[in-house]
Amino acid sequence: MKEAREELDSTGQSRRRWMVTSAAVVAGSVTACGTSDSDGSANLSCFPGETPPAELPSFDEPRCTDQIASATPAPDAERFAAWNASLRADAAGRESSLVDLDAIDHNLKLVGDTLGSNIALRLVAKSLPSVQLLEYMMLTACTNRVMTFTEGMTRDLLCRFGGDVDILLGRPAAVDAAARTFDTLDEHSPGEVNPTSSVRWLVDTEERMQEYSALGSERGVTLRIAVEIDVGLRRGGARNEDELLAMLDVIDRSASLELTALMGYEGHVPFVPDGANPDREFDSVQRRYADFVSAGRDAYPAMFDAPLVYNSGGSRTYHYYTDQLDTPVNEVAMGSAFSYPRNFSNIPETELRRATFLGTPVLKRTDPAEAPFAPGFLPGLAEDDPAYEVQFIVVGGGFPAEQLHPEGLVHNPVTSSAGSDPDAVANLISNQAEWLGARATELAVGDLIFYHPWEGDGLSWLKRLDVFRGSELIDQWSTFQSGVRLA
Repeated sequence: MKEAREELDSTGQSRRRWMVTSAAVVAGSVTACGTSDSDGSANLSCFPGETPPAELPSFDEPRCTDQIASATPAPDAERFAAWNASLRADAAGRESSLVDLDAIDHNLKLVGDTLGSNIALRLVAKSLPSVQLLEYMMLTACTNRVMTFTEGMTRDLLCRFGGDVDILLGRPAAVDAAARTFDTLDEHSPGEVNPTSSVRWLVDTEERMQEYSALGSERGVTLRIAVEIDVGLRRGGARNEDELLAMLDVIDRSASLELTALMGYEGHVPFVPDGANPDREFDSVQRRYADFVSAGRDAYPAMFDAPLVYNSGGSRTYHYYTDQLDTPVNEVAMGSAFSYPRNFSNIPETELRRATFLGTPVLKRTDPAEAPFAPGFLPGLAEDDPAYEVQFIVVGGGFPAEQLHPEGLVHNPVTSSAGSDPDAVANLISNQAEWLGARATELAVGDLIFYHPWEGDGLSWLKRLDVFRGSELIDQWSTFQSGVRLA
């Protein structure tokens, strides 16, 4: 990749042109990352055999989402038909977690056209749960900023990119978890500078700040700290000026801590109670955020003279962060607006396209459908409703998702109480899920039933991610898997 960049630069092509070329290489040639040793433990040699990582944009690289050449993805029915044919040909008989890069590009450009020119973009790893997917999007959008939520996400990104990726934790990590991350990267790169020092560690209390100070002193490094502030979500962080100043005081007195960011997530704004106004609450959030910044700057002017990250926002609120907004926030973290899972279908932007899906093939087709202990019951129902004519048994099932395609499939009313009891098992045999449908449904043995994940995290239900460009299956990337290896 380095050689490719030098060749491009020598011809005078633009940085953006190089970014596009690099993203295309990532989308077409990166082999699956995240392999395991035979005992199931993580392979800490940074996954030998994978394509070397692309050179990421710098932290200060201007966002280039306006230059994405995206076309509106094909209608869903066309996409599903093409993907079904491709997966039947190349990956018959297995479940699929898949991403449509055309839709990702489309959504990146739409979001970027809304965000203010002074707002940087940080990609949220839990909603885009694949190192290579994040790599592709970082190159496409010209950002090296990622928000992580687990040790595994942080470890895998640092393993691939070292200190070139700028990581902000999306939730505080116990100091033991931070120490394990350092130890893991020490093992991966003995004798080298540990890239974990480049993480912005989110800290929410004075006590945790003292623990991080001790960790930095023990390791002889300066830890970059992001202070969590509560701007109304009531999920942790400094609730008032006094609690903020108490944490800043620990940083000021510590030789092993450096303030690099504030994070004030306002995910509560779209969910104000009936009768309240989300726009007014959003304005209140900006005032609270500004008050925290002013209090910190007044008490520790030198600390706030440095260029700090002021992070907020998310997929449900990014549309507020335009050039017209008066706010201290200079960075928005988001992921679901790009993958567009089912639980985010009410995002104000109406032209976003679903980009991620789960699929499972039909293993058995029984006509007419029957149920245990009730011979003739389903055929009787089918006389009035053809949805009960045929039974489809699929490989696996139980996805954290809603069945999407083909339309018209229903649960078996005899063996499933789905819809009447949210805690009920939806299928009689959980590893061979069951659907009923009309005889006219175009669904044969081997065809896939597609699902729309509730959340972006749903992609990590499976270990591998099938990557599509148009109708073509171009690659297979790994997804983040939970768990850490203990000594």
